[in-house]
Amino acid sequence: MKIGIRTGSLKQGLPEALETAGKLGYDGLEVITRDTARVEGWLTEDGPDGAAALRTLAQRAGCSVSSLSLSQYRLVNFCQEDTARREEGVRLVTTALRACRRVGGAAVLLPHFDRERLDVSAEEETRFIEGLRACVAVAEDTGVAIAIETSFSVAQQQRIVQGAGSRRIGVYADLANAIIYRQDPAASLRALGPAVVMLHVKDTAGGGQAMLGEGAVDWAACRAAVRAIGYDGWAVLETPAGDNPIANAARNLAFTRQWVAS
Repeated sequence: MKIGIRTGSLKQGLPEALETAGKLGYDGLEVITRDTARVEGWLTEDGPDGAAALRTLAQRAGCSVSSLSLSQYRLVNFCQEDTARREEGVRLVTTALRACRRVGGAAVLLPHFDRERLDVSAEEETRFIEGLRACVAVAEDTGVAIAIETSFSVAQQQRIVQGAGSRRIGVYADLANAIIYRQDPAASLRALGPAVVMLHVKDTAGGGQAMLGEGAVDWAACRAAVRAIGYDGWAVLETPAGDNPIANAARNLAFTRQWVAS
């Protein structure tokens, strides 16, 4: 597996996070995007904000862009009733897929969480599937995966992925989120199997983030589950930056390397 880290875990944006991640020995960086204009900028090759410039920065850092995390998707998610908002969501996701391909990434993360109501209704599930289907052609053309990261039960995630009907649509499994949302991470991984297209390496204590190995995640069980389903893609750290983000990122990378090799 290749190991990446999120920009938020370093408390840095681009290009600093790429340089830092590369120096620490990470293979990749998951870029959290909050500015749609910036994503649109990567549709263009040339210029200081174009895709070629970002690929050059990544090459110099020795650290690729693993994925894009679309925080702005929350406002235009596919579950809501408002048709115009859902259509805006399709435009956002398809734009991000094209941009992700240009900067060398493997996946686009779509977040959808609700601690009070973990699963969405049948009507919302149908709308979610329809939104994903509207993005399938671009996902398949670019070769970039759409990875849903949600509070949903395994059963609902399975129905959504199967309903979308493309190998480019899958689940962004998160070891700590599974616990937070009342599931067993190792059992969830085994149940989802090939639907897992990305993996967040994270620990949790008291419902919040924890340093890896200091929380509730059963690391041996999760490693066995990852092997059982044959997952060998990106393992991206979503870990607390704390008061010393660089030292913490180095410590969490060492833990993850040992976990992957165990």
